[in-house]
Amino acid sequence: MRTVNKMAVVLGVVTALIAARHRRRPAKTQMTSRIKNCVERAAHYRDEVLKEISKHATADASDRSLVATAFLKMAAGDLKGIISEIRDGNPTPAFKLFRLLYEDVVNGLWVQAFAPDEVVHELLHTDHGQVSGKMTERAARLDTVFVPPPTAGDEDKLFVDLQGKFWKVACSFTHGGSMAINRELAGYDEESTHEILRSSTTIFVMLIDAMYRLHHGKPNDVLTGIAQTYFAEKW
Repeated sequence: MRTVNKMAVVLGVVTALIAARHRRRPAKTQMTSRIKNCVERAAHYRDEVLKEISKHATADASDRSLVATAFLKMAAGDLKGIISEIRDGNPTPAFKLFRLLYEDVVNGLWVQAFAPDEVVHELLHTDHGQVSGKMTERAARLDTVFVPPPTAGDEDKLFVDLQGKFWKVACSFTHGGSMAINRELAGYDEESTHEILRSSTTIFVMLIDAMYRLHHGKPNDVLTGIAQTYFAEKW
């Protein structure tokens, strides 16, 4: 199955994470009217897709479905944390959480689409189960089923581009590397905070829509409509 997702998420993530290192001394982040609006819109779209997906029971009670459900819940918690921390004027944890959100998105989709049965079993029924392989490998596999629009060009890949352009930077924020240290000293400017909210919402909307398609083998008109409205909305 091949579904289409928006390449705009690549640009947003890269802008939010990589460009932050070039802004040496921005002002400390304040709850500006722009950021307040972004927080409200991110929370709105999170609630809308969760409300719709909650109406649809999984097609079966398999271990794979249960593990996928767990990843959805973890991603929802990640995004809630990002929104809440920025709403409280504390962007540092939000930038750390973004890496976890992206990881839950990639791992959740990979488990649903590609994980061997034994990996699924260990994840659910043991205390030592782990998603196998490397993030780069899982991203490459996802690009075999989630592809950019035809107009994007044959060389463009959604998850591979995300992985290659921001993963190390995101890990630096999460694990207290140079990115996190410099941002903590300099502060997070409005543009970076806006982009992390936008990028987080984008990959979460993408996750819910894609997981439904994978699980049920067809699109959900309501989720598709929410995604189309979201991508058309400028904030």
